[in-house]
Amino acid sequence: MDFRDVVRSGLEEYMDGLNEALDGLTQVELDWRPAPSSNSIAWQVWHMARVEDRWVNMYLKQSVEVWIADGWHKRLGLQPEDHGANQTAEEAVAMPAMPIDLLMDYYKAVRVTVLDHLAGLSGNDLGNTFPHPTRGEGPTVAWVLAHLIVEEAQHLGQVAYLRGILRGLGK
Repeated sequence: MDFRDVVRSGLEEYMDGLNEALDGLTQVELDWRPAPSSNSIAWQVWHMARVEDRWVNMYLKQSVEVWIADGWHKRLGLQPEDHGANQTAEEAVAMPAMPIDLLMDYYKAVRVTVLDHLAGLSGNDLGNTFPHPTRGEGPTVAWVLAHLIVEEAQHLGQVAYLRGILRGLGK
């Protein structure tokens, strides 16, 4: 087993948990916010997919994000540069409804590119850095892969928590 197996296993476990947390939720539940300045489950899913797309496709691969290349931003009624980081509560609330099936189709398309890129990495690549448009030299490949696992676990916890508020534990 090497680092690719560990990262792949984490990403697969995360996606399984996300699918379980989303199972059976209505669009009303997916769009519900516990407070006006909070994000919904649908927003969390969109943001998680965007983070994975940006960090791997835009930064590590230095290529066009799936979001733009495959026109997902148009399908979801958003702008190419939208990704949720530093978004105000007002901007989050003003976003169009995002059907979960469409969001998950986008996420699955992103995941294919991520796993493909991961398979092509070697241990020698982990220390490589990449240019970042606002930070100059960006973090290492190893940091990005670890960050994806941490960020996705954090947001999966938020999705599961919101589901628990809506449905109760284990429902």
